Amino acid sequence: MKLLLDPGQETPLYIPETNTAAELKKLGKPATDVVTDNITAIYRHALNRIETKIPAEYLKMCQKKFVVTVPTVWSAKAMNATPLVSPSCAPWTLKLRTSEAAKQAGIHPVSLIKEPEAAALYTLRTLRDKALAVGDAFVLCDAGGGTVDLISYEITALAPTLELKELVTGKETGFEETMKQFDKTIKTAFRGDLEEDYYVNFPRAKLDDDAPNRLEAKCWNMKGADVKKIFQPLITDIERMVEDQVNLVRVKRLNEGHPKANEIKAIFLVGGFGSSEYLKQCLQTAHPNIQVIQPTDAWSAIVIRGAVLIQLPEEAAITSTVSTKHYGVSANALYDEKEDAGQPTTNGKTRVEKASKPTSPDPRSETHSPEQMYWYIHRGEDMRRDQKIIFPFKRSLGDDYTPSKLIFADDLLECSQDQAVKYPKTGVTSTNCRVTADLTSVSKHHFQKLTALDGTPYYDVHYDLVISTKTAIMKFSLEVDGQEMGSVEASYE
Repeated sequence: MKLLLDPGQETPLYIPETNTAAELKKLGKPATDVVTDNITAIYRHALNRIETKIPAEYLKMCQKKFVVTVPTVWSAKAMNATPLVSPSCAPWTLKLRTSEAAKQAGIHPVSLIKEPEAAALYTLRTLRDKALAVGDAFVLCDAGGGTVDLISYEITALAPTLELKELVTGKETGFEETMKQFDKTIKTAFRGDLEEDYYVNFPRAKLDDDAPNRLEAKCWNMKGADVKKIFQPLITDIERMVEDQVNLVRVKRLNEGHPKANEIKAIFLVGGFGSSEYLKQCLQTAHPNIQVIQPTDAWSAIVIRGAVLIQLPEEAAITSTVSTKHYGVSANALYDEKEDAGQPTTNGKTRVEKASKPTSPDPRSETHSPEQMYWYIHRGEDMRRDQKIIFPFKRSLGDDYTPSKLIFADDLLECSQDQAVKYPKTGVTSTNCRVTADLTSVSKHHFQKLTALDGTPYYDVHYDLVISTKTAIMKFSLEVDGQEMGSVEASYE
C-alpha cells in the first residue's frame, strides 16, 4: 500500500503489482482513503489502550503530537500536496497526500520524518556510549516489510546532544512477501543452509498433493535451496545498493579531505527483514572490513522509538541532509548572442541583467530574452536543518495595478541529473510544485515606485520565497524586506 501512495516510483521487477491493485479495486477506494482508514483504526486503538491507564477526560485535555514516517525517496507529491502558510496561519495548515490521510484520521498537526532518519536517531542514541566517536560514518539499511531504504550519516556530536549529518542521499527499492507465515518465520530464520527444512501451511487452499514438489496435506515442505531462490533477487539488489552507498561515502569524504575518509564504522541493519541472519551474513561477506550490526528490537526502531525522538531534539537530532535534486525556477534574461545562440527568445520579457533574480514580463522593454534556469538548491548539496533557503523574485506592475495583480504563480522546477542544465528541457527538468505567492495584504510602501524612459510610472515588487527543510517536507513562506508577510500556497498535481 505504501508503494501505491507514490505511483511515480519505479517498481522492481520482482514485485507483483496485480494482487495489490486488484484488492484496491475491490475496496472501491483510492490508496489515500485506505491509508486513512488504517491510520484511523490505529489511532482509535492507541487511544483505547491509553485510556486503560489514565482517565479518558484527562487524555482529552492532553496536547498530542503526531509523527508519520515516510520512505526516503518519496516524491514531493507523495509527501505534500498543498502547504498553506501565512503569519496568521499557525500551526501549518497541511493538505498532504500522506499528511492528508493522517489529518482525515484525526491526527493533526503531524510531523513527517524520513524512515532512515528515525532509525538512525534511535540506533545511534542507543549505541553512542559503545565506542562511537565524532567523525565516524555509517551506512544504515532499513529493510522493512515492503521497502528497503539506505542512507548514510556521520556523527558530528555525541554530547550533550547526539547530532548526525547526512552524507549520501537515500536510495529505496521495494519487495513484497507472499504470505505472513513466510514473513514471520522463514524469512528471518533462514541462515543459508540449503538442506534445512521449512514448512508452510495453506489451511484454506484447495490444493492437491504434489509429492515431487514436496506438497502434501496442504503443507509445503520448503528446502533451504527454495528459500535461497526466493531471496536471491532481493539480496542481490540490497548488496548492490549497500556497495553503492559505501563507495559514495568514501568518495565524498575523500573530496572533503576528511581524516577518516576511508573508514566506515558499521553497516546497521534495521527493520523486519533487517533481522534476517542470512542478509547479515551476505553483507558481512561482501564487506569483511566493515562490521554489520543488527541493533536490538530492529523492527520497532522506526515504528516507535525513532519517530518519537524527532519531538525530543535535546536528545538527538539530524543537523543536515543532502539534496537529492537540483531545485530552481525558470525566468528570462538578457540575450547573449554567444552563450544563448539557438535558444528561443521572446520580446519584452525583462529589464534586468543576466543571472539576476526571476522577474515578471515588463511590456515597456523591447529586450529579446531566452528562458533559462536559476538553480538555488543543487543536487548533493549539504542543507542544514536550521538553514533558510531564499528564492528572490522581482515583479514589475503598472501604476494602476489592482489587488489581483499581486498574486503571482511560479513553477518550482527540479532536475535529477548530476549537472544542472542551463535551460528548461522536457524530460530533464520537471515541475516539483506550483507556488502561488499572495501579496495582496502587503502595504504598497514596501514596493519601489519607478519611472520608465517614456515617463510611465510603475512599481517594482521585490519579495523572497523562503524554504525550510527542518522536517521531511519543504515548508514555504514569504518575506518582504526581511519580514514574513503575505501567504504562499504550493500545489502538487
